[in-house]
Order: sequence, then C-alpha cells, then structure tokens
Amino acid sequence: MKTKNLPCFNMQTASAPAVNFKTASVYISKIFTASVTVKVKLFLTSVFLSASIFAQQQQLPDTSPIEWTENYFERNSRLITEFLDREIGESESRRAQYWNRDFSSRDAYQKSVEKNRERLKFIIGVRDRRIEFESPELICTLDVPPSVAENATHTVRAIRWKVFDGFSAEGLLVSPKSARAKKTVIHLPLAGTSPEELLSGGDELLKTDWFAPPSEDEQMIVPVIVSRNLGQYKRVQLPYREFIYRQAYQLGRHIIGYEVQEILALVDWLKKTPDMRVTVQGQGDGGLLALYAAAVDTRIDGALVVDYFDRRDRLCDEPIDRNVFSLLREFGDAEIAGLICPRPLTVALHSAPELELPFNRPWNSKYGGAPGTLKKLNPESVEAEVERAKKITEPLGVDWISIKELKAKPGGFNTANFSIVRGILSEQHIVRGMENHTQQLLGNSVFTRRDFWKKLNTSSPEKIAETVEWYRDYFSKNVVGEFEEPLLPLNPRTRFFRDCETYTIYEVELDVYKDLTAFGFLLIPKTLRDGQKLPAIVGQHGLEVDAKMHIIEFDPKKDTGHAMITKLCNGGYVTFAPQGIFKLSHKFRFNQRQLNSLGRNLFAVMTAQQKQIVKFLQTLSFVDGDRIGFYGCSYGGTTAMFVPPLIPDYGAVVCSANFNYWNDKVAGTLLPQSYMFDWQYEIFDFDLANTFDHSDMTRLIAPRPFMVERGHDDGVALDEYVAFEFGKVRYYYDMHLKMPERAEILFLPDGHLPYVTPVLPFLDKWLKK
Repeated sequence: MKTKNLPCFNMQTASAPAVNFKTASVYISKIFTASVTVKVKLFLTSVFLSASIFAQQQQLPDTSPIEWTENYFERNSRLITEFLDREIGESESRRAQYWNRDFSSRDAYQKSVEKNRERLKFIIGVRDRRIEFESPELICTLDVPPSVAENATHTVRAIRWKVFDGFSAEGLLVSPKSARAKKTVIHLPLAGTSPEELLSGGDELLKTDWFAPPSEDEQMIVPVIVSRNLGQYKRVQLPYREFIYRQAYQLGRHIIGYEVQEILALVDWLKKTPDMRVTVQGQGDGGLLALYAAAVDTRIDGALVVDYFDRRDRLCDEPIDRNVFSLLREFGDAEIAGLICPRPLTVALHSAPELELPFNRPWNSKYGGAPGTLKKLNPESVEAEVERAKKITEPLGVDWISIKELKAKPGGFNTANFSIVRGILSEQHIVRGMENHTQQLLGNSVFTRRDFWKKLNTSSPEKIAETVEWYRDYFSKNVVGEFEEPLLPLNPRTRFFRDCETYTIYEVELDVYKDLTAFGFLLIPKTLRDGQKLPAIVGQHGLEVDAKMHIIEFDPKKDTGHAMITKLCNGGYVTFAPQGIFKLSHKFRFNQRQLNSLGRNLFAVMTAQQKQIVKFLQTLSFVDGDRIGFYGCSYGGTTAMFVPPLIPDYGAVVCSANFNYWNDKVAGTLLPQSYMFDWQYEIFDFDLANTFDHSDMTRLIAPRPFMVERGHDDGVALDEYVAFEFGKVRYYYDMHLKMPERAEILFLPDGHLPYVTPVLPFLDKWLKK
C-alpha cells in the first residue's frame, strides 16, 4: 500500500485543531494494523514521535512568543527605515570625532582641517591629476565666428578647456573689451540651464535676474552643467547625470567630482595670472558645485551659494546624482562651509524650480532612473544651518558667512540685448568625455586592485592568514560599513508556523540593534533524534522574494526554484531562511540611499542581522555550532560575496546565480548585461572597483570551502566572464593556500536558478564530516 504525502497545516489559524501527537500516533497505528505491514506502522509512528519533539510547542524552548501579526517583510522594511532614520538623526552629533580643529590662528585652522578637506575630495571623486593648459580653446565653425555675442562692454566666446585625457569641459567666456580682467566669476547655472539660455535670458521661469553683468575689469565664465534630461541607454532611459553617476560611483568618482574638476581646471589656468581674484557662484546644483569647489580648493577667493545650502538629513530623497558616500557621517553643509572659512561665503534664497523624478516602474516603463525630489528650501532651515556653521567656527573670531536677500537687478544679462548663437556648446560631448574617462579607469581597475592587494603576503598560508586581516578590516569599514553600537542580546522570539511531512517550521525574530531586528523561518528536520546535533545552513533568497517562497515546493518534480531551503532541510540540515532586505522595490532602495549617506551599504544591515542568526543557531541544542554554512542565490548570491567574509562562523559558502566579473558587470557600458542599463539603481558601491572584485572577496572567505553554482544560460553574465573570475579563485586556493579541493565551480545546463541537489555533495563533504 502506498501512502500519500501528509499535508502542511498552518497552525496559526484560529480553525486549526490542537493535535495531541502521542494520541495521534497510537490512533493511526490502530487504524492501519489490519491493512499495513509492521514496517509501515513503525515508520508512521516514528514520524509522528519525531515531529512531537517540536511540533506540539507553540514556540521553541527558552524563547518568548512572537505576538505581532503584521506582514513580516513589511515589518522588516519599516523597522530598518526607522532604525536608519534614527542613525541619520544622530549623525550630526557624532561628526565631532572626525574633526580636530585648531583655532589658535587662521593658518593653524587651515592646517587642522586639511585632512577633512582631503576626505571631502575623496568622497566626491576629486582624485585625478588635471591636464595643464596655457589657455582655453575657442569653439568655432565655418558658420560660427569665435565671438558668438557682444554688447558695448563685453564679448562672449565659446571655449573648451581640457580636464583629463579624453575629457574636456565647455562654456561661455564673457570678457571685457577695454581692460584686462582682474577678477573672474565662475557662474554655475541650474542643471538643465545652458550657458546660452542664462546669458540671453532664456526661459523667464528660471528668473536668473539676480546677478549683474561683470564690470569693465571683470570676466565671467559659465560652464555647461550636465542636465537631468533623459538619454536612451540600451533598454532604459536615464537622466544624463545619473548615467555618469552610476559608472563613476563604482570607480570612486562622481558626477559632482567631475564638475568640480572642471571648475578647478579653470582655477589652475586663471591663477597663472598674478593677483587674479577668482570667485564662484551658482544656483541649485550650481550652488552645490560652488560650495564644494570653494571647500576643496583654497585658491578660490569666495563663494555665493543660491538655493542649495541647507540641512542634508534628507539627502536620501534628493536626486541620486547627489548621493555622496559617507557624506552625513562626516559632513553637513555647515561642516563643508567650515572648509571655506575664513574666506567669505554668502548664502541666498531665490526661486530655484522644484523637481520630481518619477519612481521607476520597471515592469511597465522604459524609465530606469532613481526617484528623487527637489523642493523649495525652508528659510528657517537654511538660517539654522548657517548659524550652525557660525557656531562651528566661532572660536576663530572671523565674520565670514552671511545670508543675503537677492533681488532682481536692472541692467543684468536679461536686458543686455545679447544675441547668443545657440547650439555651439554640446552637453553630449561632455557626457561622452566623462564616460570615456570612467571606462578607462574601469579598464585599468584590474591593475589598481592588484596594487591595492600588495600588502597580502602569499608566501605561505600562515602569512596569508596574518596579512589578510587588514583587508577584511578595510572591507568591513570602507565597503560594507560598520555600525558603531554593539549588537544587542538575542532575546529570541519564536512562533510555530507550520508542520509538514518531513520538517517543522518556526518563525524566529531576534534583536539586532535598537529598532532593528532579524526575522526568518527555521526548518527542523523530522529525522532529528533526541540529543542529536545537525549541521545548519542559512539560505538567502533573491530579489523581491518572500522568504516563505523558499520553503514552499511549487513543483516537487523539479529540482530547481523556490524550494531551496526545503531541499537543504531534506538533505539533513537544520535550515534558516532570513527575510532579506531586498524586498518592496523602492523601499529597500531608499534604505540603500540612507545607508550610503552614512558610509554603508545594504549588507551592513544584513551582516549585523546574520551575525545574530548564526549566534541563535549556535544556541540551539540540536545544531552543531561548528558546522554552519551559507547558500545564497541571485541577490542572495551577492549576499554570499559580501556577508560571509565578515562572519567567520560560516564554515562553507555557496554563491549561486550571481558570481561574476563584478565591477564590469556593474559599471561597464559595453556589456549588454551591465547594471548600467538596468532599473536596479541601488547596486552600485562606491570605489569598489579599485579595491574588491568577486575573486578578491573570496580571499576573505578562504580558506573556508567555496563553491560557485552557475547555469550556462543564466543571463546575469556570460560563461566566459564567470570562468575568468573563478580562475583567479582557483589559482588562489591551488597555488597560495595549497587547498585546491576547497574551491569548486558547478556548471549546469539551465538558467538563473538554485539547483541545490547537485550542490549537496559539496556541502555534505565540508559540513557533515
């Protein structure tokens, strides 16, 4: 007689009957006595008796009950957001630890903040040596003369100047006719306002009538500022600024840094003239650039910042091209302004237009950019930030920062009767130049990383173990990011979730930090015997997946798909399925923006959560705490590369459907599979290409066993790219660690799926010894 699979009962519902498993086992034995063999009776009885170890308990021993009833992944998202809001709120009070200001004199003050100035340069990507030039080039054609406009006192020329090899900036130079300029104003317009529009009046809604034309001994330069107009990039439309931001961010550069470099290249040229005074002024994004440029270069004699200076605690709401890694950990606008002191800084409000970038809807829209908003500034908030800047520098005794009310000035450029030749400047040339520079850096990044890893001594496994810790510390602090507060006691809460044929499921929630918990599902095999200790595996799901899906077998005939955790459990492991942070689309990407502003990424939260999960598993009497593995698929495979390097208690690691030549996959503009042409805008990690690729991350996992599970038709990468990167892993395990058997790659004839069954021999080999 064949027995049917026993159904899964949801024991949380009010209608679910209470089951006395001891009575049930006896009852079933009696029913089947006359019709089944003794072997079948013993099997059924043993199943129910083994299930009774846990299934009759509403929570696990030594745990409190879970009492909330809300959707668990929405709860997870809400708690993470609240936790990060608190972290951002406290960041201002924590910044003092990064500063050591000396107010004994102006010179002493400048020297004392120089490290902070260099740090600001680093995080906005001002890192490359600029090309020197004698003077800018004139832009003209057979149809357009060198002078594109003029009035009684000034001539306007279109100019181009070199910044880096293959990248030049463009703008308009307004120079006096009757005298040599003694002062230069670099005017930085709103993103999307061309220099031609600015000088000829342009759109009346822009209201750029607050500045006067230069006097007879002054000149003005108006560079092209990259706009947020949409460009078509393979399968998605992206704003131009975000297109550059994405690739530059991975290379430790930034659209902000590139445009600051354009300004500083002009300063290099202008300061060759003795006694030349150079000031910067700008509105909106131009105001941002004026503030940053003056902060990082003391040769700039003063700055006017219009419609930008404010508190930055909602940086995560602004357009993603303003996303500066670790900014709020060390800087607010007041701290950046303090780098300008004692030079004069004027802050003003006028009428910058508001902006609403749409939330991307990847399933029904070609738009792939990040959402973002720019709102009209609150005068009280601006004034409070100015007062904070004054307070920071008060001991120096210098009156250097002020708020000014801007009014329309008759005789400004709007009424100067300029007739500008349009179209002579090209935003596209500038965008392509920035892309060329970034892609050149990406091509050279393999050598940059090789130089970064020179401190690793590979002469012996012992030397490796000793010297690799510097890199683990760097990865923890500068890539993933560490939280300053210690982890809380676990305070485990559990709730019986479901009883199935071969396993019992509990919901588990653990404390991590104040306002932050870890949640997931614990699967306990019914083959577990009293007093037995089984190995355990934490199995991480992929993008937009409900953790519950990985414990539901949609089609038991198939050896792939969502039953990853179930299959691992049926393979003889206690398994845990955490609810990952990467759920609810825009919400977790918003969390990434919050984390980036604090110098962290998504895996900072997940590492803290999984440290607690591993600790919890080690407290369970039926788990062997020395035999815990990690298996991640897709986004969980990304997790496999970022989290296990920082959790040494993971004894073996499997990266499924993700392992890649990662930095090219993320920032390359030639690969069709690149995230440059994808709506997943949170995937970029600042400066990662200069420090770690996937093969480098495995050095932080080694000498623990590591496997890559790869489907030939998996669209995340080409086979040859995966094999190329894994070749470096195999070389490291073979030649340096002398442990070739610990690194494996499994190629399978399918796509983006975790197969599990072919991987079990690898896990059994290392976790069931």
